[in-house]
Amino acid sequence: MGPAHGHLVLLVAAVALLSAGFLPHAVAKKGGAVPPAVADICSRTPFPDTCKSTAGRHASKYPVIDVVAVLNMQVDAFSKRTAHARERVTKVSRGAQPQQTQALSFCDTMYMNTQDTIGAAERAITFRDKATAKIMLQLAVQDFESCDRPFKQSGINNPLEKIDVELNQMAQNCMTLASMI
Repeated sequence: MGPAHGHLVLLVAAVALLSAGFLPHAVAKKGGAVPPAVADICSRTPFPDTCKSTAGRHASKYPVIDVVAVLNMQVDAFSKRTAHARERVTKVSRGAQPQQTQALSFCDTMYMNTQDTIGAAERAITFRDKATAKIMLQLAVQDFESCDRPFKQSGINNPLEKIDVELNQMAQNCMTLASMI
């Protein structure tokens, strides 16, 4: 029994651990495989597909996949999506009418507030402070949902509506996961 046999035994053991869910799968890219542990936890959220598509990509960064890890993945994705929303405000504002520009500026402020409250939620999660995390996530929802108000009041189309729906789904998932810690 030489070194080749030892490598074969190690390979077989790694495959067995991987298939049993004890080792993380490769990072899930858009459309890629989601680790079973992430999929299981995401299945308990109101928007499991959103959870799997955002959390699955980051699973390889976590040595242990549990509710706190998936919550951190979701909050990180929520934060990045909010930053993307602010970038979208800047792009859309360039060619907008004055009334729409004013509404978009309000949205940018609300998204900035959302980023602040997400940061507070992240700190609460670090300390496993479920109550504070949920309150901060609820405040984040109120902030970005406020974005739609000036558009409705003015009777104009909200070009950020799709982003707001995605943010809402992510926030609902985060609040559900925070309840599980």
